[in-house]
Amino acid sequence: MGSMKEATFKINPNFRLTTNYLSVSWHLVDLYILQCEVPIAMQDRYVYNQDILVQYHDGLIDIVYHSGTDFESRKVQKWLRELFRDLILRVAKDILPERVRYWENMKNLHGSGVTVKRLRKNILGQCSFTNHITLQPFLVIFKQEWMDGVILHEMAHYKYKHHRKSFWNFLSTLIGEDSKMAKVKDDIAISPYYNYYLYLTKN
Repeated sequence: MGSMKEATFKINPNFRLTTNYLSVSWHLVDLYILQCEVPIAMQDRYVYNQDILVQYHDGLIDIVYHSGTDFESRKVQKWLRELFRDLILRVAKDILPERVRYWENMKNLHGSGVTVKRLRKNILGQCSFTNHITLQPFLVIFKQEWMDGVILHEMAHYKYKHHRKSFWNFLSTLIGEDSKMAKVKDDIAISPYYNYYLYLTKN
């Protein structure tokens, strides 16, 4: 049943992604213009046949296509999804450890390191007994308070390796006055975008 739901997702010009760290822009051009651009070699430029040109720079993904580009094609969808997956992982490996360090310094609470990699479907992050945090790559395309809420949740495990009352009390002190972050897990669970994030980053 889950795979059938995934199959309904499409990456096409109706797809929108605008976050603090990664944004997508779509550009419809004439086929001739696209064909002239395709042979130009540039860093972080990706081409699918002569139908799609993707340019990545500093958190911006520009997707150039023409009116005949077949976004219903399974091959096109596979190419786009794998490209998105790789770019999200690349950005996440830069941003998420940096964000953990930011909060560690703010809260004077330090762990042993950060790994960014795909985890099981419903796991957003993990903290080991050695206080090493592992985070899902797609956190980087969450709203800022969601990302920070997950990070602070895992940091609370530096002190408490369980989810009993003492853990939640400590997490509350870490979050402080920011009620937006307090209910982050519920917000993520009911988000209509959550399964799309999973789809974009699956292997």
